[in-house]
Amino acid sequence: MHMRSLPTFLILLALLAGGVWCAGCISPDIPGTPFSSQTSSEEYHSADYSYAGPAPMATPSPSIASGGVAGDDQKIIRTARIDLEVKDVPATRDALQAIATANGGYVGSLSMERYSGDRLSASLVMRVPAPAFEQALSSIAALGTLKSQSVQADDVTEEYVNLQARRAALANQLVQYQRIMEKAENVSEILEVQQQIERVQVEIDRIDGRLKYLNNRIDYATITVSFREPEPVGAGSGPSVTSVINESIAGFLGVSAALFILLVSLIPLVILVLIAYGIYRWWKGRKGEWPGIEVREENKPK
Repeated sequence: MHMRSLPTFLILLALLAGGVWCAGCISPDIPGTPFSSQTSSEEYHSADYSYAGPAPMATPSPSIASGGVAGDDQKIIRTARIDLEVKDVPATRDALQAIATANGGYVGSLSMERYSGDRLSASLVMRVPAPAFEQALSSIAALGTLKSQSVQADDVTEEYVNLQARRAALANQLVQYQRIMEKAENVSEILEVQQQIERVQVEIDRIDGRLKYLNNRIDYATITVSFREPEPVGAGSGPSVTSVINESIAGFLGVSAALFILLVSLIPLVILVLIAYGIYRWWKGRKGEWPGIEVREENKPK
């Protein structure tokens, strides 16, 4: 590149960098987006935003383009929590897995535990397609006695639209940087433009990761089901003979263990007291000889 064309190239590069900065300033700061200073969602940080290097990416990927917002199409994230009382926890677990499969979904996590003797409780998280959300809730509620239910719908349409607009602007700027790269003739110019390309590509990758996460949460609703077995009939009528005996034995063993620990803890103290008492008796015996001598000296005739 000739010396006369170098200032023109640098001015063009500065104007393009200023346009990138202005686009970032115009983009609104929406809570929950990757560009918000108040973002604290663990789910957002767990998304995959890895960057494998710059690559020409002028148009949105098919997965992102297919999830675009058309017209007044709203983007809703649906979640629900259900608490059930059931007769058989293992059987209910199998029924819940069947409900998830029948509705085109899957079970994300499952945990079971035993409490209050032989009673079982469990918690299951399933993901089902958004259109099957209501049907899945009805099927789950029919498995036992419904204790509580909460349903939540979060509208993320505004965030989604702004992310797509931000991505389109960055993709356009990426194309312009690549055109400038084709005109660069020395190493310093190539490195400077390459740095800008990498920065823009990283921002695009971050937006793609967030859009992918939102698409997954929008397309598949999340249902958390907690279910447990009821209390046995007559369990609250009074203690049984067996439970009284077991509790008595447990209390006796507890008291015995406490006394043993107390005795073992006092042994060093008793030894120290005995040693101190022996030293005191020995010292008192030695001291008792001296007063006798003094008395005899005082009784001597003058």
